[in-house]
Amino acid sequence: MRTRPPPATPMTQPTLPPPPRTRFTVSDFNRMGGSVGFNYRLPGQEGGGAGIENLCIAEGRVEECEIRPGITLIVSDVHVYHHYESTSVMTPRFSAIVMLQGQARARLDKQDDVRLAAQSGLNALYGDTVAMTGVHPAGQRLRSVNLSVTAPEAADDEYTSEIIWKLMQSSAPRLRRWPVPHHLLLSIEHLLECGWDQPLRNMVREGVGTQLLAHALAALQHAPVTHRGLTQRDRQLLERVRERLHEAPGEDHTLDDLARLACMSPSTLRAKFHAVYHRSVFSWLRERRLEVAREQLARGWSVQQAAHFVGYRHATNFATAFRERYGVAPSQLG
Repeated sequence: MRTRPPPATPMTQPTLPPPPRTRFTVSDFNRMGGSVGFNYRLPGQEGGGAGIENLCIAEGRVEECEIRPGITLIVSDVHVYHHYESTSVMTPRFSAIVMLQGQARARLDKQDDVRLAAQSGLNALYGDTVAMTGVHPAGQRLRSVNLSVTAPEAADDEYTSEIIWKLMQSSAPRLRRWPVPHHLLLSIEHLLECGWDQPLRNMVREGVGTQLLAHALAALQHAPVTHRGLTQRDRQLLERVRERLHEAPGEDHTLDDLARLACMSPSTLRAKFHAVYHRSVFSWLRERRLEVAREQLARGWSVQQAAHFVGYRHATNFATAFRERYGVAPSQLG
């Protein structure tokens, strides 16, 4: 009589504890950024002497990974303690940035600042005579990824390489914001939280980097189609609504109130907001509420406190939404 082999046990992913938090000084940032030409400073404190160089301006982790020669991915998760700026005159490159949490401003040469807010993306195209400046306000947690391409031939195929090469030949430097699809935000979230060992983590980095590059290039190619019928004023008014939701997620927002803020009818706001941000007004608000609630739970708040703070009247409804979004009950964090 033949015996049945024992059932196979599922493979478990080897994991490591989260990387330790590192305290970063101006000197640390200058050392890390020096290889790519960035210089860091604290505006208003330049005359502070050697002590400024050793002042802790941020704490957390910054990982730099060369996905392949010519393509670099930087993953950052830091708490910013002091307002700082970074400036560099770069070699020609194409950069795609996604801000998962926090906010910053970017500027190319003498152009106006472009604001980079949570859950949004930014493409940057610049050459070797253009200064790139980033402004990072204090008192926030910054979680972001930055993909830089200096060698178009590093892309996987000739078609993609040709697209990047043509973009980098443009004589005019450009900064352009783009809406980040929800599934890409989830992939970046996983990368930031991933505790897998190095070989598997490298695979995740490469996968996220490839997705990010594809969506960033698509945003440049398809921007006229995506934003057809939207004026610059429309975009500014929609950004006003998005900023309101970002800054005050716990308020009792209504579509009528937000439409008045945008100087649009409710139906127009609904359609144009979705066209720009690829999700409905209240889907965006729900995501922001859960993000803020998770931050408060990590600080030791109770589930009920976090739920009420972000606008949920009933903790049970909040717990259901939180579990659907993050895959764990909020009580496991609080």
